[in-house]
Amino acid sequence: MQNTSVQPYQFTLDSAIAEWVAQKKTRTNSAKTEKAYQDTTFAFHAFLGQGNLDLLDNPIDVARIATLWANMRVGQSQRAGEPVSPNTYNQRLAILSSFYTFLNENYKLDIPNPIELKKVRRPVEAYAAALPLNEDETITGLESIDRDTRQGMRDYALLAVALATGRRASELVSLRWGNVKITGKREKKVTLTFPHCKGGKTMRDALDDETSGVLLEYLHAEYGKDMMSLESDKPIWVSYSKQNYGQAISAKTLSNICIDVFDTGKVHTLRHTFSDSMMESGAPITELAARLGHSDIKITKRYTDKLRGEYNPFSERLTARHGIHRKGRK
Repeated sequence: MQNTSVQPYQFTLDSAIAEWVAQKKTRTNSAKTEKAYQDTTFAFHAFLGQGNLDLLDNPIDVARIATLWANMRVGQSQRAGEPVSPNTYNQRLAILSSFYTFLNENYKLDIPNPIELKKVRRPVEAYAAALPLNEDETITGLESIDRDTRQGMRDYALLAVALATGRRASELVSLRWGNVKITGKREKKVTLTFPHCKGGKTMRDALDDETSGVLLEYLHAEYGKDMMSLESDKPIWVSYSKQNYGQAISAKTLSNICIDVFDTGKVHTLRHTFSDSMMESGAPITELAARLGHSDIKITKRYTDKLRGEYNPFSERLTARHGIHRKGRK
């Protein structure tokens, strides 16, 4: 006779982690976020196990080890063993703290959150590492690209779209043919849909005439007469390397393009340049917030204040007031 009695739930950390990660995936709709939460928590769990400790052991011990572990750079790179950046350090601790909050709210374990026992977060100067490019730098860099080759046409179009939309690296390289909408008869215009933006948002950008034309020139050169019949998952930015020829490029490839053209591997520089150029062009901060996908305008204000902190709109008046001038000028 089949046993139909209700079996008591057996709590395990592995099942709790799996449930928590699934909840995060449902809320964010982001595979990248899901992987970060899962990898971080299981990695710390395994690290504690090396010392015969567990996530539910003495919170003071867990907190002390968490600060050491969060600062460790792992892998086979030349920088293995060096401290990680404050952003990475804080992100790891934030993920762990979120898991302990989940345990208390869902399992009523009533255990202290080890990450919150000590003020272990590091101050981070937002956006300090990637400064916006100025007008001369973007013009000179773009003009240096050889557009007589398909790779050059790709690089020019990719950077043009990045500078026109302010999209992040992951959002740019994930573009597929199904994300492209072409309208118009004589003057073709392109609208791009970015379905996996930060926070699970979907963003759309209608490109201007020139940027639309630049993108279509590249797509025609790459796909020719078959362009309009491409499958929806066909990549927009195609790799020309021997190993990955014809496949979608990676964020690393985009970083390498930025190095070649703008002498910086920080792709976020393009997003900062977009933001700075929008402000220089007179865009209100509400419009910039909408284009960046910020849900809170305070985030955009902090963003622009940091980017434009060196700019003094009264500097020329001050110079004239004090009579400062170059030799030979009065």
